[in-house]
Amino acid sequence: MLANEIAIKGFPVLRLEDTASFVLQCMEDYEIQHLPIVKEEYFIGLVAKEAVLDIALDQTMATIADAVLRIGVNGAAHFTKALELFAKHELSLLPVLNEQQECIGVITQKILNENLSRFIGAEQNGAIMVLSISPYQYSLAEMSRLVETNNAQILQLNSFFEEATGAMIITIRINQEEASAIISTFERYDYQVLHYFGKSPLHNDIESHYHHLMNYLDV
Repeated sequence: MLANEIAIKGFPVLRLEDTASFVLQCMEDYEIQHLPIVKEEYFIGLVAKEAVLDIALDQTMATIADAVLRIGVNGAAHFTKALELFAKHELSLLPVLNEQQECIGVITQKILNENLSRFIGAEQNGAIMVLSISPYQYSLAEMSRLVETNNAQILQLNSFFEEATGAMIITIRINQEEASAIISTFERYDYQVLHYFGKSPLHNDIESHYHHLMNYLDV
C-alpha cells in the first residue's frame, strides 16, 4: 500500500491568514493535534496545537510560520514510512505530498491503524508463533518448508533484530488454529519458541471435558 492510496482527500487544511481561534476549533472538531498549512496548495508545514496555544486567539498562522514542522510523506512512499514518521514525531495527522510538494491528502492515526491491522493480517484466523534464532541461521525458505511439511502455510511473517540478545525475533501466523506439530518441528531445527497463541491438544481436551460435564449436568 502506498501513502496516497490510504490518504484522506478533502480534509481541512489551513492558510496563513487563519486565526488561532479558527485553528483550535478545527482541531477540536476533528479531534486532532496537528493540521497542515498550505499556500496556494503548496505545503508549508504542519502546525501543532501546542504552538497555536502560545499565541492570541486573533493572531494568524503567519505569526508562527517559522515554528511549523516540515514533516510530510511522499504519496509514492510505502505506507510504513508514514508509520515511521507517526512514531518518530508523535503525530496525530500526517500530510501526504506529491512531487510538486502540494498537499494531496492526509493520513490520520485512525486510518493508519486500520491499514496496519490489515497489513499484518490481524483479522485473519490462525495460530501465532514467536520464534528466536541466530541471524546467521535465519532462512525464510527453510521456515516455509518446515511449516509446509506439516500441511500448513505461513499467512504473515514479521521479524526484527533484538540487539540485547543478538537474536532474530520472528512472528508468524499460519492457516491453522492448532500448531503443536509445527512447534515440535521448529524446536528440532534449533528454533526457540518464545510464545504461542492458538489451540493446543491440551486446550481441546479441557474444552471436550467441559462440554461432557455440561451435557451430564443437563441430564
